[in-house]
Amino acid sequence: MMTRLGATILFLSIVPAFLGCSGGEGGIVEVSRERQCRANMNTLCTDQANYRDATGRWAGTNEELDRYARRTRPLTCPVSDEQYIIELRDDGYIVRCPCGHGSVDTGRRSWTAGDSS
Repeated sequence: MMTRLGATILFLSIVPAFLGCSGGEGGIVEVSRERQCRANMNTLCTDQANYRDATGRWAGTNEELDRYARRTRPLTCPVSDEQYIIELRDDGYIVRCPCGHGSVDTGRRSWTAGDSS
């Protein structure tokens, strides 16, 4: 039978791993932030498509997309709170995370479904 002290020590050694506080890569918090970041990039790309349908051109800045989508706060990477990088090209655009969580090139993601690395 486990003592109360033993149960407490076991609990305190397991919980940080679930919360992403273990110091290692891939904790649940890190994975969650990466997925939120990628969801934000997907949202910006949907906004880009809608913006182009409405105006005939791609938006060159986050501010243009925020105004168009009527966002009161810009979408930012949840890790750094920095805005996404938008680059225009002759044939499309790239939305890139400032922290390296990936990019979307005119609707084509740099990551695959379920990829959290």
